[in-house]
Amino acid sequence: MKKTFITLCLISVSSLAYSQVGINTPNPQGALHVDGAKDNPDTGAPTATQQANDFTVTSTGKVGIGNINPSSNLHIVNNGTATGIGGGEATNTGLLIENPTTNNSILSILRTTGVTGVKQAVMGINPNFNGNNGTFIISRVPGGSDFAMDLTTGNIGVATNIPTNTLDVAGSTRVRTLDVAAGATIITPVYSNTDGVLNKAVNNTYGTVLNNTITNVASGATVDLMTNIPLEGSYKAIVMTGNSCGRRVIAEYYVTNIATNNAFSIKGIDGLLNTDTTSKGPTFTEVNRNTTTVVWNGTVPTCGGSPTPFNYTLTMPVAGTISITNNGTSTLNYTIILTRLI
Repeated sequence: MKKTFITLCLISVSSLAYSQVGINTPNPQGALHVDGAKDNPDTGAPTATQQANDFTVTSTGKVGIGNINPSSNLHIVNNGTATGIGGGEATNTGLLIENPTTNNSILSILRTTGVTGVKQAVMGINPNFNGNNGTFIISRVPGGSDFAMDLTTGNIGVATNIPTNTLDVAGSTRVRTLDVAAGATIITPVYSNTDGVLNKAVNNTYGTVLNNTITNVASGATVDLMTNIPLEGSYKAIVMTGNSCGRRVIAEYYVTNIATNNAFSIKGIDGLLNTDTTSKGPTFTEVNRNTTTVVWNGTVPTCGGSPTPFNYTLTMPVAGTISITNNGTSTLNYTIILTRLI
């Protein structure tokens, strides 16, 4: 009897010293370790496959599901492969939260507010909201809607919980960085209707913009200023050049870029030279249907004091291409911007 008592005491002391409880395993890896499938080894750590059905609570209070070494207060590891059940839900996912009661909230994060201590949701997933569509909401204040997703349509709302478009922003929008389209990239302008919905104007091509810059065009040289202009369209073109002394010229042209029967053409409209005299406009000479020459009549002093004409010739050798010939006396850079009309 005395020996039995001593043995029981030793077992109790040993159990208290380790403070580990194992269920379905003689080899607990934490303060509480449940081996759901009873497949863990008697010694050593279980494999990842063996851990998949384990539940562990560590001595620091961290809980692991499918993981015997949780790194956070709740650490869930899934080692299975998702398979569809019902209407698209999945088994073997990392975390599954289900409310079997129709149209009841699936997840709510509450905050106690006011002197009455009433708890109100500030984040949650609720199918009984927004006309039973269901929504996911994040808010800074109870009843607010800083961010919302309609779970039926997929529409996302910012500062509105009833988004009617893919992205519905009830407030101002700021874009800190916009990339510059390189070369002859087609840019489509965006407009807003009275409801704030963004649209293209008239049709998919009206108002689209192309631009290109050619540098270091020597006197007398001819280069392609713009290529691959979309066919069967009519455009207004602006051509600009200048020098290092702040003198600039800008000229407008109409362009029809129709390949059918070679019906492509270009014609000068007007322009501006920031000269010191009243002779600020250009003189256009329409050589033929697809060639126009521009001469600037005002004095254009350079840094050295002698005049530097900005004269040039625009030619459409084929549909979709505009070439420029530098008729001036200096190497210049040229920029062209085309806006599609029809």
